[in-house]
Amino acid sequence: MRLGGFNKKKGKTPKYCLPFLKPGRLVSIQCAKSDESSSFSFDDPVTWGVILNFQRVKTVSEDDASRKPEDANYTVDVLTRCGVSPSEVAKKTIKIIPLKEPGEPAVVSISISEINSMSELCMVVPKDLLPLPAQENTLKRVVETLSRFDKGKIPLLDPEEDMKIESSSYKKVSRRMEALENLFDRHEVARTPLIEQKLKVFHMKQDLAAKIKSIKKTMCSSTALAFKDELKARKRVLRRLGYVTKDDVVELKGKVACEISSAEELTLTELMFNGAFKAIKVEEMVSLLSCFVWQEKLKEAIKPREQLDLLFSQLQDTARRVADVQLECKVEIDVDSFVGSFRPDIMEAVYAWAEGSKFYEIMSATPVFEGSLIRAIRRLEEVLQQLIQAAKSVGKTELESKFEEAVSNIKRDIVFAASLYL
Repeated sequence: MRLGGFNKKKGKTPKYCLPFLKPGRLVSIQCAKSDESSSFSFDDPVTWGVILNFQRVKTVSEDDASRKPEDANYTVDVLTRCGVSPSEVAKKTIKIIPLKEPGEPAVVSISISEINSMSELCMVVPKDLLPLPAQENTLKRVVETLSRFDKGKIPLLDPEEDMKIESSSYKKVSRRMEALENLFDRHEVARTPLIEQKLKVFHMKQDLAAKIKSIKKTMCSSTALAFKDELKARKRVLRRLGYVTKDDVVELKGKVACEISSAEELTLTELMFNGAFKAIKVEEMVSLLSCFVWQEKLKEAIKPREQLDLLFSQLQDTARRVADVQLECKVEIDVDSFVGSFRPDIMEAVYAWAEGSKFYEIMSATPVFEGSLIRAIRRLEEVLQQLIQAAKSVGKTELESKFEEAVSNIKRDIVFAASLYL
């Protein structure tokens, strides 16, 4: 429960840290907590990494000319070991883990405040760290360097002697913290076996009390909004379409719609529950979903083949029904404009891409700009990822597998090539 000098807020300001954030310095950082772990712990798990670089964070409203370097915000690139989710279809998640646990090297960008402590130790970092073996070798050297010291004996930068923090307020707080830590160590409560368990429960109680207070504050600020006509009208739409019950309990359709944020969720959910995706091929399904992500109007668009045209007509009918219900429930909406927002211009191109055609072949047969089509397919993959989660949330395993297959079909080649800029 003892706090290192760098943990004190003053030691984490750019004014004192920047001179020491040079490449090669070993720093300890917080490991990611598991979902099951408590937010409180005497000894939060930490690991070590090596600094590679740091950069200033620019904001939209920031005036670079007038703002001093020590007053800006910075992120630090640290090479450490991370656990990566094994899923190939869903987006990968990266969590910082201890160096000796199984995982893979990764460069993470963290704020200065996320650095637990900075050591006096520095090592030479290879110029080319892009290859995975180079990163792995560097982490092995970090482990070897740390193994030369006993646990808790790794030399750390001293905030006062090394970082030259001379603030009287800092020194006062630092001495006060040391006195309280020593007082706690001498107190009999520190030797009680159940102290950590009891403090965890107390900490959870404090967290819950803070959340309740925050929710009550949000409810009070939203009271006026809750009685606005538009909100009432939209709640009527959700009840009419079966997304919530009359008591505002979320139904299955509502759970699906909640997972969708990159496309028109009501029309897409209606199609899903009407069985529109079940009886068609994966390529046809992807082609139909392209109508949700394409917004441009083409003068010489290719008319889709008969089967795709029938699917588009089904989409238009569903969209019109959704718009009519909204109109009946007093939601301000232009039915024709809403239906017209779904466009079939790239259905053939997306069908060909999902079928495995080469990108240059598609571009030679469609009047669409390359960048526009790439953006549309990337956004389509985002929609499919959300549909995977939506299908999983309501137990539709067949649809989930179909959406995953669709992602595998379109996520390839130049459309999803990694950027050349690192």
